[in-house]
Amino acid sequence: MENRKNILLLCAVLAGLILIALLLRPGTLFDDPVCAVLESRDGQLLGARIAADGQWRFPASDSVPDKFATCIVTFEDKRFWHHPGVDPLAIARALRLNTRQGEVRSGASTLTMQTIRLSRKNPPRTIPEKIWEMVLALRLEAYTSKDEILALYAAHAPFGGNVVGLDAAAWRYFGRPADELSWAESATLAVLPNAPALIHPGSRRDLLLNKRNFLLDKLCENGVLDPLECELAREEPLPDKPWPLPEIAYHYLETLRKQQGDHLYESSLDYALQQRAEAVIHRHHEVFATNEVFNLAALILDVHTGKPLAYVGNAGHTSRAHGDNVDVIQAPRSSGSTLKPLLYAAMLDEGDLLPDMLVSDIPFHYKDFSPNNFNHTFDGAVPARDVIRRSLNVPSVRMLHDYGVEKFIDLLQRLGFTTISRGADIYGLSLILGGAEIKLGELASVYASLARELGSPTESRRPAPPLSRGAIWCTFDALTEVNRPEEEGDWHTFSSTRKIAWKTGTSYGNRDAWSVGVTPDYVVAVWAGNCNGEGRPLLTGVGYAAPVMFDLFNLLPPSNWFEMPSDELEEVECCALSGHPATDLCEADGVTTVWAPKAPHQPDPCPYHRLVHLNPDETWQVDSDCWPVSEIKHVSRFVLPPAQEWYYMKSHSGYHPLPPFHPNYAGYRRSGAVEIIYPQEGMSVAAPVALDARSQGVVLSAAHSDPDATLYWHLDGTYLGMTTHGEHKLSIVPTPGTHTLTVLDANGHSAAVHFSAY
Repeated sequence: MENRKNILLLCAVLAGLILIALLLRPGTLFDDPVCAVLESRDGQLLGARIAADGQWRFPASDSVPDKFATCIVTFEDKRFWHHPGVDPLAIARALRLNTRQGEVRSGASTLTMQTIRLSRKNPPRTIPEKIWEMVLALRLEAYTSKDEILALYAAHAPFGGNVVGLDAAAWRYFGRPADELSWAESATLAVLPNAPALIHPGSRRDLLLNKRNFLLDKLCENGVLDPLECELAREEPLPDKPWPLPEIAYHYLETLRKQQGDHLYESSLDYALQQRAEAVIHRHHEVFATNEVFNLAALILDVHTGKPLAYVGNAGHTSRAHGDNVDVIQAPRSSGSTLKPLLYAAMLDEGDLLPDMLVSDIPFHYKDFSPNNFNHTFDGAVPARDVIRRSLNVPSVRMLHDYGVEKFIDLLQRLGFTTISRGADIYGLSLILGGAEIKLGELASVYASLARELGSPTESRRPAPPLSRGAIWCTFDALTEVNRPEEEGDWHTFSSTRKIAWKTGTSYGNRDAWSVGVTPDYVVAVWAGNCNGEGRPLLTGVGYAAPVMFDLFNLLPPSNWFEMPSDELEEVECCALSGHPATDLCEADGVTTVWAPKAPHQPDPCPYHRLVHLNPDETWQVDSDCWPVSEIKHVSRFVLPPAQEWYYMKSHSGYHPLPPFHPNYAGYRRSGAVEIIYPQEGMSVAAPVALDARSQGVVLSAAHSDPDATLYWHLDGTYLGMTTHGEHKLSIVPTPGTHTLTVLDANGHSAAVHFSAY
């Protein structure tokens, strides 16, 4: 009696536990590590990386292809859609069969029970374990749909070797997604979880073939296949060695993994565009490698979303010899000239510049920094928009000096350049020439944000960029007319029928070549160079990066152009020669109307046109003391400061300097007639030393407003010599220490600078 009570008590306890188990909602069944999987925006597989535990296990899908569902249900659990997780008929059949055979020949496991068993990591097959599987299967069915259960099973079933789950198996054995498999292929995968070792080549593959064909015959018996379909399916061969998984957008997936871990990434990449972009990169990379330029990266963004359509982080990834594994899109590199248009836009916004306003282009020294243009020549003065079209260094440095380094750093940070994080005292004026490092991805994103603001500022909830639409439009307008810049080496003509605003850049030492282009719909950004920082001859933005950028644009549909934001622009009457707001004196050489952003103020009126008094044949500047008043001609003339004038005349044949003053001119002491070009105030100079250890001296340089003037040179009060007829250069060997250089003309005009020699 006591034993009977104990048995009843145990049964009651078990029944209670089963009831509790059935009432509790099941938690997460599987927490196995999964592969990192990258899909294109239309769901096509771009790449995958093996899971942390060494298994090819794709993240679980929420559905199963119809063919595989039909096959697996037919083979494993024909009453799956009707039973509650446990199949009483199958249990009765298994008991009868096992009793008759005297051994376990059938476990009567349903697909739901097999899913539970997989989640419990296949514990030993005992009667208590089987009962518990049934309980958990009933609970799973109570809270989960049949489709979800089937998807769980398909995602975690073993398919041989280190392949787990239907999606991974389809790609590894057939090189296609599961929903594109044939009936024979689906049947092959359906019979594998029952005996996964059969997939490996060897003597047992005939058993796998028999199992598959048995299932195909069963499908034919059930009317799923007609006899001809069944016969053709039976003729299909079994899979051979595993297929390699795609490695498209390799670096993008690697970067996503580092940032967010392993899971399914449903990206914005365009599958076809990504493949074509990689082909373009590969083609150019093969050519670049002949000059030992081994790394090349490109990014195509959708302006409207800011998301990538094509992402090529590097030209290769199979070798680490040249840094192929580096995702250059995320790597900080010297910015070269790529930031110049942003400075131009900022100064337009502030009212410090107008598009055609002249910027000084003469030798410039600031503290220990003396920039040079790429070809080491100077134009004297250049319109502001030509500064960014031609990517001139010296005028850009002067612009940054006027705007302020600290102020520009703040602008760049607000635009989104996270790597520009140091202070103005660290970057200095070299910031505009590549003194800071930026990322290709951030450069493209900044240009996309500007284009988005100009195109449809309301279509994005992101903060508006810190530049007005008027300034952005003027900047893009200038960048559509980029000159063939002689300062960046040989130019290859690019054939493109579309309108693109674009900018190139080359870092110091020819280490980085950049190009970025923008339309209302797309941004294309390209970088070429070596990840180890090695510079190469002829490696420039225009010679290397720009051709790739234009080839990528040719893969994209044409875009319209930005509408001019008339409400944020105003017409300004400007001097045709200086680009400053026009005065009455400018009318002699013409006045033009330009569009400029509405700004808090405008630059000063034209400072270069002035009224001069000449004799009738305009050979002398005169006044009433040296010429009859009735014969004096009062003429408006465009006159640059002496140093600018000296360089400007070389490239502007139409420029005519003022004639000299008449010998009897009373006001001959006009200021600004003499200007010292080299050295500049506060400069430290070093005299080059020849092979014989003798100093080769320092070449002094000056300019005068009168091309026929004679200049007299003095160092520390000691006369050095004179120069005439415009070639005002004098070589000296200064002693170490500080010096004062003074230059005078015959009329007493003078200029002086202090410098040190070592």
